[in-house]
Amino acid sequence: MKKPLALALLALMLLPAVTAFAAETAGTTPSETYVFPPSTVQKVNNTDTVMKPTAVFGAAIGLGLIVIGAGKGIGNIGGHAVESIARQPEAGGRIFTTMIISCALIEGATLFAIVVCLLGVL
Repeated sequence: MKKPLALALLALMLLPAVTAFAAETAGTTPSETYVFPPSTVQKVNNTDTVMKPTAVFGAAIGLGLIVIGAGKGIGNIGGHAVESIARQPEAGGRIFTTMIISCALIEGATLFAIVVCLLGVL
């Protein structure tokens, strides 16, 4: 179960390199890119801002993984905090404070990762 998922992620990471190699062997120079969608293919210079479809696809996958990881982490923190408060109600205030601080740190790291992921597209 884990092996096909790892192979799929590896293939997605190698996709931009494969498309760049294919473009070089097809006779186009690296300074030439194409406007997406393919129905309106036009050559443009590197001075124009054109988002490559593989970069957008990679950013979308990265954003999805970031949000899934943050949600799982915050869910684990909340679940364990509720369990801890149920076992020891007198420590509820301290547990709640620690839970909020941990959730804030996860949200900060998530926001940073999202910004980095989106900057990779631009």
